[in-house]
Amino acid sequence: MYDLNINRKLLLIAVTLLTPFQLNASNVGFLKYAVITDFTESDILKLQKEYTQVLKNNKPGDRHNWFNAETGNRGEITVIKQYKQKDSICKRLKLRNQSKKQSAVSYFNFCSIDNQWKVVN
Repeated sequence: MYDLNINRKLLLIAVTLLTPFQLNASNVGFLKYAVITDFTESDILKLQKEYTQVLKNNKPGDRHNWFNAETGNRGEITVIKQYKQKDSICKRLKLRNQSKKQSAVSYFNFCSIDNQWKVVN
């Protein structure tokens, strides 16, 4: 079993580092993603599973809701656009996540590289 506190901290750091520059420019961008600190390991695993499925199956404009019955935490994943970058198919996702205490919206670009979806700038 993973140390949940370390996983949360690593995920928060990763999300903060992957946040588009516009949100980090004010040096408080990371506060928008504090909702991740409320998530349990099962929330994080559920979110990862859901956005991976959205990347594989959904088209621009599609919205997908997720809910963790164990915790009550939830979110909505929307495919904003699909585009090509070099030879890869890419998608921009909007992730709206909500814990019992707070909510946050973030945007990420993913590209299918070697048959795996990876976060890109």
